[in-house]
Amino acid sequence: MKISSPRIPKKLQENEDLSNLVAELTEDIEGRLFTAQTAHEISKSLLDVQTCIFNQCIFRECDLHKSRFCDVEFRSCDLSNVKLHECAFNRVSFVDCKLMGTNFSEGTFNHVSFSHCSAPYVIFSGSKFHHALFSESDMSRCAAENCAFGFTEFNQCNFTEAEFHQSKLRDIDLSTCEINGIRLTGNELRGAVVNSMQAVELAKLLGVIVV
Repeated sequence: MKISSPRIPKKLQENEDLSNLVAELTEDIEGRLFTAQTAHEISKSLLDVQTCIFNQCIFRECDLHKSRFCDVEFRSCDLSNVKLHECAFNRVSFVDCKLMGTNFSEGTFNHVSFSHCSAPYVIFSGSKFHHALFSESDMSRCAAENCAFGFTEFNQCNFTEAEFHQSKLRDIDLSTCEINGIRLTGNELRGAVVNSMQAVELAKLLGVIVV
């Protein structure tokens, strides 16, 4: 599936203090490169972040809800437990990031990719995805109920004990993913693609006896 990559200029402004910039922000964050910086206890909503790269940055106890991220790359960043609920992400990539318990609930994701991420307990509840790619990432025990997945691809992800109640998975191919203990009622799976071993496990989950 074709995902549009972030459109970021080759030349970006560097070496600016991330914490001070966000805390004192009076305008958009645009055209910047942040490397190996830590943002601690920042609470700021309605940020507008465009054409930026965050490389090896750490966000600790931050609340950035209702913000907008457009043409942004997160590379080897730690956003664990960061509050990013009700945010909009457009052409954003997360590569090799730690996202344990990150709250992305009620978000909108357009042309967004998660690759090689460690994201157990990540929260996507109530989010909408359109052209999204999840690849080789640990999403175990994630909360993904009441989500809308449009043109979304899952490739070799771990969804062990993930919560998918009331999220329609029609046309979603889960055959390369780990889905042991996945939590749903059964209707969510209508039209989903699974492999033969997964089908047996899902049948047991739904109370069907396979002989």
